[in-house]
Amino acid sequence: MKYSQVTFGKDLYDLVYNDIVQFFDVEKEETLNLEFKSYPVAGNHNDKEKAVLKAICGLLNSEGGIVIWGAPTEVTNAHGNTTAEGALTPFTAVLDRDRLINKISNLIIPLPIDIRVQKLNAPNGNSIFVIEVEKSNQKPHQYGNNYYIRLDGQTRIAPHYLIEAMMKSIDYPIIKGHLRLKNVEFIAEGLNLSFRKIILNTSKFNNEVNAFFKIVTPNTILFGEDSFDGEFSNDFDIFNHGRPIAGDFNVLVSSNYLVTNNNNFDIALSFGGQKSPSKISIYQYTFAGDIAIGPVADESMFLNNKEENTLPTISLSDDEFIDNFLNDNEH
Repeated sequence: MKYSQVTFGKDLYDLVYNDIVQFFDVEKEETLNLEFKSYPVAGNHNDKEKAVLKAICGLLNSEGGIVIWGAPTEVTNAHGNTTAEGALTPFTAVLDRDRLINKISNLIIPLPIDIRVQKLNAPNGNSIFVIEVEKSNQKPHQYGNNYYIRLDGQTRIAPHYLIEAMMKSIDYPIIKGHLRLKNVEFIAEGLNLSFRKIILNTSKFNNEVNAFFKIVTPNTILFGEDSFDGEFSNDFDIFNHGRPIAGDFNVLVSSNYLVTNNNNFDIALSFGGQKSPSKISIYQYTFAGDIAIGPVADESMFLNNKEENTLPTISLSDDEFIDNFLNDNEH
């Protein structure tokens, strides 16, 4: 896959500086396959270069993608996602494309292939780099004694079990899961919240087997006529690309719960399968003051915190996380 064609509608070597200027005319968000690295005036060049090499290593160990070095200054939006918009931060000093390619070749182990680097020059002589990385068949790759992976818009140090899977050439599907608040209704006991869930296998040619999802909240969950106290789970033998697990459900939130928890409401979606690492998406909403009742066009009016598609922490298993989650939010 040529990510430049997908991202910009052009081959990498057909890009010009103004294509990237126009690309950031509107806010862009980092994704699994797209990472921004600004080049602020302050700071050490070597540190900036190390961050780019980590990003390249993470893409090699994941699905591949694009790194834009010289992007606008990155910001974190209200949902915790990295975005960039506006003026580029180009290099004012002369940076050598061949030197960067040599750094990639010498410092990322094993030797990466299928990496293309394009230097784009502005009319005033400033420049940026656009780096296209193909998914590697030689993974895991290592940089600076660490293995990195790209996970839902962030480059992170890969946990041991993912490194082991890559070493055994186990190609696991990439699963993503999301919840969205769709409706708020007053009831005698408190609030009736309607949610929509969607879980996707984003890997076109890699089916998941024995997939599962679990919804956890210290409240009553309704699926149709069935109610579940605090937890609902389901599993599937085969989970294909193009056939998402989707549907609506409700959560009954008591007034006592909201009073006890400072008007905050927490819910978590855990999911995974036999081949892919389990992940968790957690959300916290606040319902205080004059609550807007009815359909929710933009859940950010209630959303206080969101962390989606994160790997389990090293110190806690999913079950321990859920136990702590429940114990900290009792009625």
